[in-house]
Amino acid sequence: MPYTPQHKEQTRQRILQTAAKLFCTYGFDRVTLDQIMKKANMTRGAFYAHFSGKSSLYEAALQFAASTSFWARREKQSEDKETHIKALVTRYLSWTHNDNNSPSPLEFLVTDAAHKEEKVRKAYQACLDSLVERLTVILQKQGTTGDIKELAEETVVSLVGTVAIARSINHPLQEDFLKRAQNRIFNRINSAIKKPQTMSNNT
Repeated sequence: MPYTPQHKEQTRQRILQTAAKLFCTYGFDRVTLDQIMKKANMTRGAFYAHFSGKSSLYEAALQFAASTSFWARREKQSEDKETHIKALVTRYLSWTHNDNNSPSPLEFLVTDAAHKEEKVRKAYQACLDSLVERLTVILQKQGTTGDIKELAEETVVSLVGTVAIARSINHPLQEDFLKRAQNRIFNRINSAIKKPQTMSNNT
C-alpha cells in the first residue's frame, strides 16, 4: 500500500527536525546520514525518497530551523518591544537552550561558514542573511536610530562569536562570560533606540 502525501510530509519533517538539531550541535562534517536516520528512527533508504544527498538536507534543515526557531516564533508574537529583543538575546545566550527541540539556526557551528563545499557555505550564508534581515525588522519596530542593518549584523556576529568561544571555555566560567556578552549587546542596542520625548513643564 503506497504512503499518503500526508505521511510522506510527516516523514520529511521528522528528518528535517532531527537533522537541524544534529547540524546545530555538531556542524556539517561531524554528522552522518546514518546518525540522522537512526536518531529519527528511520532507515537510510527512506532518506533518498526525500533528499538527493547530505548537502541538500543541510540546506533544507537550515531553512526548516529558520522557520521554526524561537526567533521566528517570537517575531510573530505581539508583545512589549523591550521584552521582545531581550527575550531573543537572552534565549540565544542561555547555555541550556541547546537541548530545545527547535534550535536557532544561529547555533550552527561557525566552521560551516568556511566549508570547502560551496553549497554548504551558501546555505549557511543564506541563513545568516535571513536572520540579519529578521533582526533588522525587529530593531526598526523599536525605533532604532542609525544604520539599523549594521547594528543587526553586529548583533548576530556577537551572538555567534560569543557562543563559539563559550563552547571552548571551562563550565564554571561560561555563565559569567555569557552574562558579560549579554550586557554588552543590550547596552549597544539600548544606546541606538530612540528615547521617547517628554513634554516640557513650561508648555
